[in-house]
Amino acid sequence: MLAGTRRFSLLVRRIRSAKEGRRILQRWMLSKEILRQLPAPARPKQKKLLIVRPDDIGDYLLFRNQLGMYKQSSRWRDYSITLLGNAAWKDLFAMLDGETVDETIWINKNEYLESAPYQLELWTQLREKGFEIAIAPSRTRPLLIDDLCMLAAAPRQAIGSVNTYVHASWNRESDRLYGNLFRPQNAMIHEFNFNAEFASWACGIHYAGRRPLIDYRFRAAPADPYIICFIGANTRSKRWPAGRWIEFIDAYRQSHSSNVVLAGAGVAELHMAQTIQNRTDAQSIVGKVSLPEFLHRVNGAEAVVTNDTMAAHLSVSCNRPTVIIANGVNYFRFTEYDSAGIGNVATLYPEVFTRRRRRMGDGPYPYEAAVSADIASIRAASVIQKLEEKLHARDEATDEPTGESRSAATRSLEMPRAGH
Repeated sequence: MLAGTRRFSLLVRRIRSAKEGRRILQRWMLSKEILRQLPAPARPKQKKLLIVRPDDIGDYLLFRNQLGMYKQSSRWRDYSITLLGNAAWKDLFAMLDGETVDETIWINKNEYLESAPYQLELWTQLREKGFEIAIAPSRTRPLLIDDLCMLAAAPRQAIGSVNTYVHASWNRESDRLYGNLFRPQNAMIHEFNFNAEFASWACGIHYAGRRPLIDYRFRAAPADPYIICFIGANTRSKRWPAGRWIEFIDAYRQSHSSNVVLAGAGVAELHMAQTIQNRTDAQSIVGKVSLPEFLHRVNGAEAVVTNDTMAAHLSVSCNRPTVIIANGVNYFRFTEYDSAGIGNVATLYPEVFTRRRRRMGDGPYPYEAAVSADIASIRAASVIQKLEEKLHARDEATDEPTGESRSAATRSLEMPRAGH
């Protein structure tokens, strides 16, 4: 019965996805007609580079380490660099990366997709800047956002990556707009490593980093130790249900006294947090802190347990012990940290995904191929086990040294605390 219900749900999703694909193409054609009516750029397009990267917060965290390469490279050193970014991470960018570009333009994606006047204002602004070159480095590039903004800028040269949307028709429309396209040799590469390879290709210099890293002088963590449970996600199929979080916190309490802090951003998370708090002693910062403030909280945490969302990448960037609860969608890109050689992270998947992976091998797992029951099947006991493993590994790595090594460690602890 359950298997039949799941197959029906997946069928409905595929039908809806196909309809959405056709609707987006129709809107794409209409938008291109509007762009053709914009005035030609009035200024000469010399030494002006636009980087089009309006992705979500998690995507930003996985490409921000390579952003500084553009100014460092001889290829773009003499260019004035403008970043088109997502306003959702504007404050975090100002805190961490403001010096990597000369100018920023911020897009509110919800308003952009819902308001024709807002779209036209942004497109006109891009057109008037007079960019010589535009680079769109996103691995999955939305036609209506990245590509339309690139067309609005009307650069002499457009550089991008081979698009990887689920709809082949979108990808054909998108890729034909770019004179130079990056093609990774390994389609199963993790997003961080993909971004490193793209930046090396686009800039002509090697990126030597091995993991996402936030190098920042953090303020001291609160005196009382705590773990963070990030209960939010942008879709139900990625959201571990409240009942599982309650089971997890009850199990955690059997052997740990550290505070449990619930985090998230949306309305759904507010209701979930209230439900969890009614049954446990967890605290909640859901909807109460800014993104930079949340970064400070993550950096001070003993560990982070999270759905497959931006909190996972933020925690990994701070090198916190991290446990990711994932449904398997796009796993090779965003949650297979261990396979990518990036440590201090463990990921749990539903058994239905694990069986599929054993049967068919590694490969793309489309976004419509998961239902909310999948992630709900992951048991709290499995999450506790992975968390204990990561905490134990952390404790072994930070055992108190003796002799000369203790003196060296003490000296390092006297230095101002920095990001991991």
